[in-house]
Amino acid sequence: MSVDVEALTVSFLRGQADVTAIAADRIYSDLPHDRTYPLVLVNRTGGGFLYKNHLEAADLEINAYGGTHRVAYNLAQACMSTMAAGIVGAHTEGTVTKVMVTGLLYNPEPDSTDPSGHARPRCTISATVTAHP
Repeated sequence: MSVDVEALTVSFLRGQADVTAIAADRIYSDLPHDRTYPLVLVNRTGGGFLYKNHLEAADLEINAYGGTHRVAYNLAQACMSTMAAGIVGAHTEGTVTKVMVTGLLYNPEPDSTDPSGHARPRCTISATVTAHP
């Protein structure tokens, strides 16, 4: 049995005041058709089992979309700092034993423009979350 690390991370971030102060409850693993910004998108991009079918390291991409570059950056920082400070431990979905943020990139979204027609400001975080049931 494995842990849905993507769902665990979304649930965790929705419970963090520093993140919800910026994005409210708009933290998803699949973007809604009607979008209100700022928002966070969490997607699993890889990873696998470290020990049998028990301990798993999941590679995540966490995209913080903002109305401005500054809002996107602040939202990304809030996600990173709350994960570093508190995601390790027991959760309803499973137990996180380690988190490692490996990168932060300003990565505007050209397919989603703001009202002025500019690429939507987005910061992308790369992270690995290690968890077990």
